[in-house]
Amino acid sequence: MKIVMDGKEVKAEPGQTIIEVARANGVFIPTLCHNPALEPAAMCRLCTVEINEGRRSRMVTACNYPLRVDAEIVTDSDILRQGRKLTIELLYARCPDSETLKDLAERYGADLNRFPQQNMDCVMCGLCVRVCEKVGGFVLALSGRGVDIHVQTPFGHLSDQCIGCGSCARICPVHKIQLIDEPDGLRRIIVRGQEVSRVMMPTCGVCGKHFGPIIDLDQVLTRAGEPGVSPFNRDICPECSRQRLARRLAERHFEQYQLAAGEEA
Repeated sequence: MKIVMDGKEVKAEPGQTIIEVARANGVFIPTLCHNPALEPAAMCRLCTVEINEGRRSRMVTACNYPLRVDAEIVTDSDILRQGRKLTIELLYARCPDSETLKDLAERYGADLNRFPQQNMDCVMCGLCVRVCEKVGGFVLALSGRGVDIHVQTPFGHLSDQCIGCGSCARICPVHKIQLIDEPDGLRRIIVRGQEVSRVMMPTCGVCGKHFGPIIDLDQVLTRAGEPGVSPFNRDICPECSRQRLARRLAERHFEQYQLAAGEEA
């Protein structure tokens, strides 16, 4: 399979998406809705490229288009830059003051004052919804249709299913999801200015500090096909867990010398 990207032949395996090939070969393609850990959804359309597979040239989204035959790909042209410029301008109107969009606007020469600001605090990339489903929270969902589509909890109520992992806040490309940890151990998650969940974090049995997330290890182990493996460190924070592991490794390291000394004696 011969793949030519921006006039240069690159290495590619059948089934790889265009964006995977581009990143493996150091070619920049902008995207807001793509994360290697999740299935591609092609929602932001910023990754649109031009491809020719021997018939005619057409536009496709790079994040979810698999390469299976010889192809020539253009990732940066005047028409692509104009399309990305318009998309950035529209998204910035939904999510003003986003540093991510400002950086993209500078790269593509977008006018951030072209459209009236709507202050939606969301670019509808869908990453938070998909990662919430991936970790088993099933708290966030896409609601509405067309231009009215938005992220919220079922019926817009506070969710009691949230595990407090904070994945939604960490994966948001415009950093508009707030993760607030109160001194009393309460974790609050704010999406689009609305509080969607309140989760009480557990207390570490060693240091006494609150920590998260609360993960149902039984479900994780069952999905992995190992229901007989007992949960561990359920009541210990990651920091204390690492310290305990370090002590155990150190003890085992010196045990071998103590055993050897005992045998010699």
